[in-house]
Amino acid sequence: MPRNVVVLLDNPDGRTMIKEACKSNGMLFAEFEELVQVEVEQTGKQRRAGLWDSFDDILDRIQMDEH
Repeated sequence: MPRNVVVLLDNPDGRTMIKEACKSNGMLFAEFEELVQVEVEQTGKQRRAGLWDSFDDILDRIQMDEH
């Protein structure tokens, strides 16, 4: 299995479970996936430069969409 695959997102049952959790918490599944992808891209790096900035950008967009 490739190291950059999130198993829960890689199978239909897992995706369904996460989509339901996102919906019940008022979050779009696409936004959740984007946050996970940013983290996955940093996997294996000794220094996670820009990770928090990326999270902030995504979360800021989520907040702007809510208004």
